[in-house]
Amino acid sequence: MVEKSGIFRHEIKYYINKMQAAELTQLFRSMMEIDPNCDDTGAYWIRSLYFDSFNNKDYYEKVIGHNIRKKIRLRIYNFSEEIVKLEIKNKYNNYIFKETVNITREDAERLIKGDSSVLLRYSNNIAHKVFAFMHHEIYRPSVIIDYEREAYLYSFQNIRVTIDKNLRSTSNCYNFFNDNIPMIPTFNDHLYVLEIKYDKMLPVFLQKSLSQLEAQRSQISKYCLGRNISG
Repeated sequence: MVEKSGIFRHEIKYYINKMQAAELTQLFRSMMEIDPNCDDTGAYWIRSLYFDSFNNKDYYEKVIGHNIRKKIRLRIYNFSEEIVKLEIKNKYNNYIFKETVNITREDAERLIKGDSSVLLRYSNNIAHKVFAFMHHEIYRPSVIIDYEREAYLYSFQNIRVTIDKNLRSTSNCYNFFNDNIPMIPTFNDHLYVLEIKYDKMLPVFLQKSLSQLEAQRSQISKYCLGRNISG
């Protein structure tokens, strides 16, 4: 959706409960703009399919806590198949850097089936970079993650705040475009994920809200959560 990629950004995450999410939603709606991609409920739906190497390199680098790591994923929104995003999400210490290219559904399906050569048809360095990873390190589909996202924007420092809920996952990756695929809940309905992305600094109102939040920052990985649940 509306989010800059290709630049280094801070990313901080918290587990929050349902009451905290409701209170933060009121604050964000009073101080920030709602992402225009949200529907009448103030949210939109995300599905991501993560790839990993045959020896689960990306999973274990996250679990071990490597300062430099990556994830490769396909992503669609609101059950729309018009645009399929192929992304590399890079992590450098406390910074993230996303590289994104749009591919067709047909090529996404071939990629899921193991044909990474379709990426060579794109005149795009990101597509070729993903091909190199998949070809040399034998990447294959690993897990699908679904969730609903509230998203808020603030022009100062390119701030984007999201609240993710109803996380669920499956290892049945070959049904990526099936909107009725059975999913396993990641945790109960009262646990949400708060994420804040920004360029260099946070405004005072956000700093104050986070300092008063009775929740600890966590190195949350939806990918690892999904793998732990779905196998």
